[in-house]
Amino acid sequence: MSGRTTGSTVSVMPGKYSRTDRFSIPSCRRKGRDCAGALILVERERSSYLWPMKTNVLLWRNGWLDRGLASAALFLIAFLHENVALPAAEADPGAKAGEAQTHSEARKPAVRVLILKGTYADYPSAPEMDPMSLLLGGLERPGSFFDLCEKIDELAGNDQIQHILFDLSSPTLRLNLAQLSELSRHIHKLRGAHKRTFAWLENAGTIHYAIASGCDTIFMTDLGSLDLPSLSLMTLHFRDAMDLLGARASFVRTGDFKGAVEPFTLSEMSQQLRAHYTEMIGAMNGALVDQICEGRKLDREQFRKIQSDRLFTPAAAREAKLVDEVVPFGTSRESVAKLIGQAVTWVEPKKTKPKQLSFFELIGKIMAGAQEKRANKPAVAVLHLDGQILDGEREMPEMLVSGPTVKAIEELASDDTVQAVVARINSPGGSATASEAIRAALEKLARKKPTVISMGSLAASGGYWISCVGRPVYAEPETLTGSIGVFALKLSFGPFLKKIGLKLESVKLDESAGAMGIDRVWTSAEQERMQRLVEDIYDKFLKLVADSRKLKVEQVSPIAGGRVWSGAQAQKLGLVDKLGGLDDALAAVAHEAALEPGYQVIHRPQKKSFFELFDLFGESTDEIRSSLDPTAKKWLRAAGFDLSVPLNLVRESISGRPPKVWLLAPTGMVIR
Repeated sequence: MSGRTTGSTVSVMPGKYSRTDRFSIPSCRRKGRDCAGALILVERERSSYLWPMKTNVLLWRNGWLDRGLASAALFLIAFLHENVALPAAEADPGAKAGEAQTHSEARKPAVRVLILKGTYADYPSAPEMDPMSLLLGGLERPGSFFDLCEKIDELAGNDQIQHILFDLSSPTLRLNLAQLSELSRHIHKLRGAHKRTFAWLENAGTIHYAIASGCDTIFMTDLGSLDLPSLSLMTLHFRDAMDLLGARASFVRTGDFKGAVEPFTLSEMSQQLRAHYTEMIGAMNGALVDQICEGRKLDREQFRKIQSDRLFTPAAAREAKLVDEVVPFGTSRESVAKLIGQAVTWVEPKKTKPKQLSFFELIGKIMAGAQEKRANKPAVAVLHLDGQILDGEREMPEMLVSGPTVKAIEELASDDTVQAVVARINSPGGSATASEAIRAALEKLARKKPTVISMGSLAASGGYWISCVGRPVYAEPETLTGSIGVFALKLSFGPFLKKIGLKLESVKLDESAGAMGIDRVWTSAEQERMQRLVEDIYDKFLKLVADSRKLKVEQVSPIAGGRVWSGAQAQKLGLVDKLGGLDDALAAVAHEAALEPGYQVIHRPQKKSFFELFDLFGESTDEIRSSLDPTAKKWLRAAGFDLSVPLNLVRESISGRPPKVWLLAPTGMVIR
């Protein structure tokens, strides 16, 4: 411990949590020399007016020590030490009250408030400063789902926090079903750590209520409502719009359940696909019902009746035992404190003061993007494989491009600090060749380091292909997976060109040279050749799945044909190993790598900034066009429809490039 003063002073420092009081001692001179030069430390136990503590008294003097002055100083220190505590507090009227309040609050139970709002992404792609958000008039960006889970786990181990309040009042709260399942397990850890949990609902839907069902007590405002529909599935069909526009589809596929083709070829869903989707949605809804009923101790059939009734007033919700208390609007904290039965300390995250940036600092932040978190001890890397799978050498927003992805996998293989890897897949699939490039790189990584596959909300078709590396596969009950099927599709616009007075003339040596022209459909001979190509890739797909899952091709064939399965169904069929999320996958791979608790978790690949993604002076502007959403696309996305897949199929059709074989799950499918 040290103290430093100006001139000759005494610093009285009572303990770690008290302030330092300074008392001046007249300086002296003797024989032309400073009367200073010793360090005197007086340490003793005493009982203060707050609590027993050790008091350190320090005298610092520079130079030669005068014995008489030192004696006088020690006398003064002793006097102050015994008598100055109360007067010192009186000199600062707020000090005693503040210290007493701090001690009093230390005895109060602490309640941590967690406000959940907006969309949560497994691995948010937007950098800290997103220029597109600036241009579109907002700075909203998805929150990190796994940061949220880590925060909840930290609270479970925090002895200073006894209660947690989940504020679920935001109407913007969005989680997918796989995230809901994982989040419920983290909330269960709080209860396992003997933390009391509360949920606050206002106008709540299924997402809000599924989270709340994991808490000990659910409060609902008397002005709210509760809407609990069963799950439903919607798909967007383009056939009638194509007829109006003058566009036609040429296609080949394997199996009658490859729903990715139907939106382009049929005005409505086929009956066999509808029956299959009904069974799949039933399994997913059953998993959600089980989760809610387990938390609320409700009967399964009773809750299915609740879903059928759907809409509840606060009073009706309490009568149905869906909520515990109906309280006045805006009284969440008062209601929690009343139930706890004593005054509480409210703990909220500290708000940082916004930093003002100059124009050049702002531009620098935008261009720099987020900083990569490097491992400084043995680590498990979470490799995020998100988006439609495409061939290419440059990254594209919301796409999983083969070249950069293979490079990221190779870097993990060569990084000595990374002891194990979890490949987290959120992909509907895409190009067959790109899928194989990524799968082969993963297989090579798995031969070098312990590797586990974790499926997010969607890991289907090409997304399932890249999981076939012979390693354990985890999926949530609500994950969409499977879709083991292949198709090829070309869109042509001959009638549309004719409508607007355009005629495309071509000179060719063979008819097949115009097979990919935008003005005509495939001939029967071209269609037959494409069918053979698709079937060849499909046979390879079946064998790949059989080898990875240790099944026979004859066992895989009946569950393939493009059929999409829920995670729970896939686990029963042998397409995945275990039901669980990223937390389970991390625990399994860390155990295999013999890592001690406290290992570091890093996320890869590092997301690049907006400007890093684009070569503004290059030849292609496809990436820029793909990132700028027109108004119609923006509204469809708000409704849950992602048009990136059909738009990429259109782009491929008009590119003039050789025909491509696709491993894609059904497009435009929304589950609510």
